Amino acid sequence: MTSWLQDVLGPDFEQLTLELPAGAPATLVRYAGDAEPWEASALTGADVLYVHGWSDYFFQRELAEFWHRAGANFYALDLHNYGRSLRPGHVPGQVASLTEYDDDIAAALSAMGRSVAAEEVMAAPAPEDAPDEASFEHAFLEAARHRLGAAIDALTGRERPAAPAVPRERPLILLGHSTGGLTLSLWAARHPGAAAAVVLNSPWLEFQASEMGRAVVAPLIQARSRFKPLAPLPPIDPGFYTRAVSSRYDGEWNYEPQWRPDRGFPVTPAFLNAVFQGQAQVARGLGIQVPVLVMLSDKSYLQPKWSSNALAADVVLNVDSVAKRSLDLGRDVTLHRIPAAFHDVFLSAAEVRAQAYAGMGRWAEAAVDAAAQHRWAERPA
Repeated sequence: MTSWLQDVLGPDFEQLTLELPAGAPATLVRYAGDAEPWEASALTGADVLYVHGWSDYFFQRELAEFWHRAGANFYALDLHNYGRSLRPGHVPGQVASLTEYDDDIAAALSAMGRSVAAEEVMAAPAPEDAPDEASFEHAFLEAARHRLGAAIDALTGRERPAAPAVPRERPLILLGHSTGGLTLSLWAARHPGAAAAVVLNSPWLEFQASEMGRAVVAPLIQARSRFKPLAPLPPIDPGFYTRAVSSRYDGEWNYEPQWRPDRGFPVTPAFLNAVFQGQAQVARGLGIQVPVLVMLSDKSYLQPKWSSNALAADVVLNVDSVAKRSLDLGRDVTLHRIPAAFHDVFLSAAEVRAQAYAGMGRWAEAAVDAAAQHRWAERPA
């Protein structure tokens, strides 16, 4: 069994190798720094699990420190065949279905001290400490007994004290970027009750050429994925995003180019088919049962020629198509359009990402404030 070791990001971070059933490992990173937290809030004690996008890995120190100072426990997952999890001989980013990442996420949650199965049973306010299995079972049976008794008492006219609250683990906030946002959206829909909130940072919910373009291209990609799944498709990344964010060019961020190449990993039919299949599921409606926040730039720049406009826009996605598609995630969706934001809104210019952090913090605190939700649910119209 592996142990937590110091991460490549330095002494404030630790990493844990997660062995997976299929063979290729994943890697969990946690913030272990001592930055002074802000005042206690509904986010205190919550768990945040971040999942990166295509041709990417976790390197956003500032994002981890933000969540730590907000009182949460921050974790980031480098999926198998990405970043810290890449091994010699493996195809970078290779996946045939986004459901393959279920094993990565399950292993990460287990290492975080969480149980997906238990969380799917009930969606009740969380105590400060997660209950052990015996206390959870006892409280579940006690609550069920009270509910049955209340039904009988309603018929007999007797009064009964309120049922005890069923304990639940600390709130889980899923935070996904780009393809990671698509992956976590699908996962949250398949695991109702596992998360308290979902935050999506420029999620790849729709094809850049819109739903109509996807309808035309997807069958061709699907056919090719059956016969030549790993044959690279023609490259289309001009490197504009790297130029905007990397400190080696016009940006401010340092990262490992081997794990985040200038023009991305070669895109394979297998990977693109997996994305198209996931996007088609979103288009049919996911019905996510918890609050969802979608953060996007206010504009895209998808031109083939470099321009300074790329320094104030999303150069990867058609943000208007994604904004429209986000309404199919569930009934409680908040859309936050951020002027001049990059594809990863937390890599934008300082004043831009400050808006993103403030908006995310306000929203997340309200989303997981179980006491406030209970108060408003009990008040008459």
